[in-house]
Amino acid sequence: MLSYARSLVKLLVWNQLTAIMTSIAALAVIGVIAGTAVPALLRRRRKINHPAMSRLPLGLLLFCLGDWVLLQTLPRLQLSFSKDISSCLTASFIVRLFLFFGLIAAALPACWLKRRQSKRTRGTAALFIAVNLAFSAIQVDAYIVEPLMVETTHITLASADLDPDAPPVRIVHLTDTHIERLSYRERTVIDKVNALQPDIVVFTGDYINTTYFGDATAHEHFREFVAQIEAPYGIYATRGTVEPSPDTMAHLIEGTEIVWLEQEAVTVNVRGQKVMLVGVNCDHNDGDAVRLDQAMAGIPRDAFTLLLFHSPDLIHEAAAHGVDLYLGGHTHGGQLRLPFYGAIVTMSKYGKQYEAGLFQEGGTTMYISRGIGFEGYSMPRARFLCPPEIVSIELKGTQ
Repeated sequence: MLSYARSLVKLLVWNQLTAIMTSIAALAVIGVIAGTAVPALLRRRRKINHPAMSRLPLGLLLFCLGDWVLLQTLPRLQLSFSKDISSCLTASFIVRLFLFFGLIAAALPACWLKRRQSKRTRGTAALFIAVNLAFSAIQVDAYIVEPLMVETTHITLASADLDPDAPPVRIVHLTDTHIERLSYRERTVIDKVNALQPDIVVFTGDYINTTYFGDATAHEHFREFVAQIEAPYGIYATRGTVEPSPDTMAHLIEGTEIVWLEQEAVTVNVRGQKVMLVGVNCDHNDGDAVRLDQAMAGIPRDAFTLLLFHSPDLIHEAAAHGVDLYLGGHTHGGQLRLPFYGAIVTMSKYGKQYEAGLFQEGGTTMYISRGIGFEGYSMPRARFLCPPEIVSIELKGTQ
């Protein structure tokens, strides 16, 4: 039943988002009017005067104005370049509206008891300001602070399929860059990646933000981003879900040094250490497993295989093929996470099971990265408890 409810909510949100937001906004306006009218009615009918409560609607509108200013400022700060802030603004308004009505409801008993200068109602107004300021602080963190807090995760993996006498290989994994424009975040990623001195850099899809996929400047900025990354043994990539066809992928990487793997494998020899890179494009259907079979055909079982696939949804099939290391993204780690719960939405068929981090399935090690960028359209360009992530993997052999 819970699974059905989640599926229904996803269907409504993705297909009827405008209608839902319009309806909620209309109800919110009605709610504010009603909230403004309650203190006035009490003052008129029951001779109750609560100036602190009467100012709450004005405070609500001022906080909402602050939300609008914050969202309008983000492009000027080169933090995000969303063309539509309506859903983000409406979502903020809904949260503040819940706070507004909750505190009004908490103060009403004192009103009906005719405690005209009740400390409770004055305390309610102070609490309203405090919780709204806390929500504003969360938004500043999600929109401004965390998107710039690019973290590097370090992993060491030893395998009997690697040569114990050859030097270790360093691979840096980037995913879900979702570039709109080159910004501070992307420049930070470039600096951090080059500081790691990787042998190989791998990408696992979703390079341009969906909203800007047809934007020539975004494509050029992605190429500029890739051109500044240093990897002496090559940059390898596979298609994600934002790159819908081979033609669009070919156009995107034109002029770059990216080696694009489309249902194929290539052996990279790094100072005598051989790594078999396998790339499979992601369509989120049964064809993904078929394409994996195609890419793995003929690969010796004792070769060290590194699978590049956009999402975690092929983990069981990869384990069945004996893949050693599986790198992916797609979930963004949830992008917006709740304390003690984690990702709210992952867009994986496995839900939260592989939302982010390191996993082991049989002999296959999988790492799902939180990625770099954000979802497109009118979705928030925000990260909360989920900063962008670079993954650095050191591979070495064992006896």
